[in-house]
Amino acid sequence: MSNFDTEHSNLENNPPILKLPPEVLDHCWGYLRRQDLFQVSRVSRLFWYTSRSRIFQSLTVTLPSPAMPPLNPNLLRRSTNKAPKMLERAATRITSFYSDPSAGELWDMVQDWTVATAPAIRSNMFCFARSQEKNLAPKSVDAVFPFLSCSRNIRSLELVRVDLGRQQWIIIESLPALETLRLISCLFPPSSHLERPLKLKELAIAGDSFGPRSIEEPLVSTLCNPAYLEKLTLIDFLVTHTILAALSSMAPFPHLTYLSIFVTSPSGDHFFRFLAATPALATLRIFPWSANITPPHPLPALSSLRSYDGYPNLLSYIVPGRPVDCVCLVLMMVTTDGDQPDYAIHTELVSTVRDISRSAVPVKKLAIEYFLPTLDNLAAIAKHLPDLHRLDLGLISGPPPLTPEEIIALSESSSEFDYAGDPLDTVDTMQGLLSWLAEGRAPLPPKLATLRLSHSSTGNEDMQCVDSIKQRELVHCLHSRYPRLREVEIGGCRWWREGVHWSREILDFEET
Repeated sequence: MSNFDTEHSNLENNPPILKLPPEVLDHCWGYLRRQDLFQVSRVSRLFWYTSRSRIFQSLTVTLPSPAMPPLNPNLLRRSTNKAPKMLERAATRITSFYSDPSAGELWDMVQDWTVATAPAIRSNMFCFARSQEKNLAPKSVDAVFPFLSCSRNIRSLELVRVDLGRQQWIIIESLPALETLRLISCLFPPSSHLERPLKLKELAIAGDSFGPRSIEEPLVSTLCNPAYLEKLTLIDFLVTHTILAALSSMAPFPHLTYLSIFVTSPSGDHFFRFLAATPALATLRIFPWSANITPPHPLPALSSLRSYDGYPNLLSYIVPGRPVDCVCLVLMMVTTDGDQPDYAIHTELVSTVRDISRSAVPVKKLAIEYFLPTLDNLAAIAKHLPDLHRLDLGLISGPPPLTPEEIIALSESSSEFDYAGDPLDTVDTMQGLLSWLAEGRAPLPPKLATLRLSHSSTGNEDMQCVDSIKQRELVHCLHSRYPRLREVEIGGCRWWREGVHWSREILDFEET
């Protein structure tokens, strides 16, 4: 009998918590952070045996990047020796783990692997040893990559800033349970990939605009297997165009249900052709800063589409007539597509809300980023989306308030002064909107259960949040007007209701 069985079977001498079934303890450990799990595992043998599967479920290895010579030449020796020492420590830890025969059971518990190379700081002001840079990068990956095949149950693999040569692709192909592959700012050397397609269910390729970085179309067909792929994320600014060109000429993807993508103007035609090959698509997300594209021809049926996240102009082609019940709008759009793009806020929200209401099913969730609060906009949401259960608004502010002299001059110059279309001013956007709603000046959908208000990141640091006492008053006023309301989030505070009693918590954005 093992020590674990002995300890767990000796119930009469155990404290109550040790008498719980292992399955219950495992469920409890699921609510703990990783650093807390390490502490729990040291309490007793029972806690170790029941928590270790969660501790070893994911493994992250961060490798050094080539050293950057410092400004002070006297520190050059110390700087160039730092990266090899970091590599040696990382390789030693991995080697020790996978060289211990008694740890074989733990190897099979690893399901998620992350291999990341630390970003290098490059500058043309220095001319440093190219031999070290060329030798260190492959050595970093070669030191840990072979150990991937020791964990036979790896289902998810994330690679960050890794140079993927042929040897790396051979190891990736050898992972029998691999379903998810995430490639972040990776390099794809020409003709280094394999010919046999992988059986991935989820693929993510992301990266910034710093290059050079490219990908060959044969590698796309190796990664994107139409018979298996279910979720696809393409937000790499340098290679997405090539990937879309390859995907648009491949066979249909009958199982693809999720697509998150960055689209440029030259990629528009490829994107719409690929969209026609995804009949089961349920979620479509157009990544922010994409080009403001519109289809040249009628779109395919997309009869399974339930969620749209993107620009409002494309929404008018996507949502009407389809069973979309969740919409997220980004109102800041790219107006030019080039090295220096310009941005503009979409202001025709009333017509956009009408398009949303033309969905084949009642829309239950609506999120709007860069929302300019006006009475007209709020009235349109309440009127055209009466079945809305959740409303998330990322607020931006209007211009500074007018002086009394400016108001008099403006009112004398126009007999039809439209106050309903005026946005709230910069100073009191959050509190002003809540006051509108609590006083009944602006309506909300009658079935609303969750209201979340935040500040969109567009230089609104001067917008004030509402103090806790005022928040409580406003929340109670909102509840009296909208009895179904159960949750209100105001900036960094969350209010939720149990029965008739409201409670408040401060959100920890670093952990969420």
